[in-house]
Amino acid sequence: MSASDITVVWRFLDGRTGHENQVLALTESLARRRSCLFHDLQITPELQGLRALRSPLLQLMTPAHPPHLLIGAGHSTHLPMLAARHRFGGKTVVLMKPSLPARLFDACFVPMHDRIWLKSPGIHRTEGVLSRACPTDQVLSDKGLLLLGGISRHFEWSNPLVLAEIRRLVSLPGISWTIAASRRTPTSLPALLHNLTSANASFVGILPAEQLLKKMAESTHIAVTCDSMSMIYESLSTGASVSLIRLPLRRSGRLSKELCRLVRSGRFADPDCTAGTVSRPSCPTRSESDRCAALLESLLLSRQSKTSTELHSNGKHDVDFRPCPGRGQSLSGAPA
Repeated sequence: MSASDITVVWRFLDGRTGHENQVLALTESLARRRSCLFHDLQITPELQGLRALRSPLLQLMTPAHPPHLLIGAGHSTHLPMLAARHRFGGKTVVLMKPSLPARLFDACFVPMHDRIWLKSPGIHRTEGVLSRACPTDQVLSDKGLLLLGGISRHFEWSNPLVLAEIRRLVSLPGISWTIAASRRTPTSLPALLHNLTSANASFVGILPAEQLLKKMAESTHIAVTCDSMSMIYESLSTGASVSLIRLPLRRSGRLSKELCRLVRSGRFADPDCTAGTVSRPSCPTRSESDRCAALLESLLLSRQSKTSTELHSNGKHDVDFRPCPGRGQSLSGAPA
């Protein structure tokens, strides 16, 4: 395979798990479509703000593989991406509503709930944030996953309400539940959850990313607290039957309106479901990450030759890039 067959992707990582998971989601989907070589650039203090424009890290770099794509999420990635494109070329892709004018970037994938006042041909709307989860054929009919968020600006967390819903779910016959927490889950809750463990329910705390993705892929039903849109969209991306654990609204805003839209569109299972009605959709939709990867390929990579099977994601790093951190959860636990 020649070097021209490989797409070189520089991933700009700001240290926030929710942002980094979106970058991973898109690049993993892209890697399923073509051979990719990934370089990961951590946003350190010398790359933040205007310092990125004259950073020695970028000025002194002589990479053996200049980028075809530069992808990032988070405001602190914007200037480093633009500075790197100016020096090394490539196409810039932002996974959010940018804080700089959208026309400065080659493509912006912006969730529907983020309002865009000025239209730009480079803006492409997505249904929620991009997710690493995707439909699989590994589902087990008797497996359920219960995902807990926590303290949020948008919803009032209530241990009694959450515990009551957990009790109802774990009492459903025929389903074995795994209960997972996030970084925002109140520390008072795990002790209460241990009292609920039984033959058909187990509390596992905060799971590493790959373990959590595996649990999601296996589950027929996922129940998730309503305080995090990232968790909700992760769950919906699996094709599983998803139900909400509802909490009192603290304040109305764009995220609560997006949640109402999803409820009205019938994306969630009946909260009063029984074991007989908990089922996985027979034809799950393609994930947003896969859709965006296909769009990105047609828009920005159409002139580059494409390969079908071999993946070059573990190639040698030719510049001093830090690898993408393995910490955190697939469900970032970030606020909604």
